[in-house]
Amino acid sequence: MTPAVYTSAQWDGEYGAIFFKRAPPPACPACHRTGFFGPRKVNDRRYSLCKFCGAYQAIGGERMRCVATVHGCSKWPMVAAAPYLWWVQPDETGYDCPYCGQRVQVAAAVVKRPSEDPAHPWARVPQHMSFEQAAAFWLSQGRPRVYL
Repeated sequence: MTPAVYTSAQWDGEYGAIFFKRAPPPACPACHRTGFFGPRKVNDRRYSLCKFCGAYQAIGGERMRCVATVHGCSKWPMVAAAPYLWWVQPDETGYDCPYCGQRVQVAAAVVKRPSEDPAHPWARVPQHMSFEQAAAFWLSQGRPRVYL
């Protein structure tokens, strides 16, 4: 992956393009899939993430690859015919399940990234959709966003 630092201006541009100008969902710079990659914000943390391959980059940081996990508790959601993936940093050893609150040990919850599994259901998500097509597709999958 390219070790270029991700800037606030880049994040602002990507976010604005998708959510204000309604541009088609961009391709991930690492795996080139569309429909899974984009700028995200959690509290004060702004970053880009591909939920297909795990490419992650925080503002001010270099790109890295996150680890895919599935807790699989009774409240864990299914998304587009597969369990939702919870992406963690390579050095994280645990997290609290956002659905049941139980502590999850990363080592016990690691699964293959969809980018490494051609049979993964997310590999069938249509590619290169317009913003409107992507919004309609994800809404049909129970997701009120243009990508996961």
